[in-house]
Amino acid sequence: MDVFPLQIPGLMVVGTDTGVGKSYISAAIARQLTSEGVRTGAYKPACSGSVIDESTGQPYWEDVKLLRQAIGGTDLPPERICPQTFHAPLAPPVAAAKEGRRIDEALLLEGVRWWKSQAEFLIVEGVGGVLCPLSSQQLIVDFAEKLKYPLLIVARAGLGTINHSLLTIEALQQRGLKIAGLILNDVDPELSDESRLSNAEQIQLWTSVPVLSFVPFDWQSNLLRYQSQDRIDWRQVSQDLL
Repeated sequence: MDVFPLQIPGLMVVGTDTGVGKSYISAAIARQLTSEGVRTGAYKPACSGSVIDESTGQPYWEDVKLLRQAIGGTDLPPERICPQTFHAPLAPPVAAAKEGRRIDEALLLEGVRWWKSQAEFLIVEGVGGVLCPLSSQQLIVDFAEKLKYPLLIVARAGLGTINHSLLTIEALQQRGLKIAGLILNDVDPELSDESRLSNAEQIQLWTSVPVLSFVPFDWQSNLLRYQSQDRIDWRQVSQDLL
């Protein structure tokens, strides 16, 4: 297997599914590190699903915008955050095919190398769930295996997350990947249910992967450690698994 050398410390943020808030959590971590004086990079190998800016009529990608703003990179070309973007809200290889394009396999990892001289810590965000196709030749978990960063799993906070979380953890552990922890993210107050009160405890009963944080809907502060409510030291979380 072609293993990508770890150039700088970092974390890869993956999800149990699409729409669980990976970009929101990735941006929150990047904002915190940047506010602490850490030169922080943000990278997403591919992104699909553009939206139209009503003021300009031009398409943009919300995930890329969030990550770019989080590191204060308004002067940074968006291609440095995400070098491969597609308009249809589909898995990247499918979205690319609709445009008569193909995912550039080499560029998926080459885009990481640029950050070596630009950042002290790099946040890499995945696409969809860990078994989502990233290209015609690899899934997100394959990319994670090559990147070799510790993984942070983002899961929905509500009903169903125990199953989704444990399945994701098992898939990653079967590949021998290092998991830094799991974050339960409250993505929709309209779907609030009482399982939120017990899901973290139940997940912790069935795995040694720590539930690091529970993030309330529209939380705008630093992510806090579950139960202790201390600010999380993300560099230490990453370092502990190296």
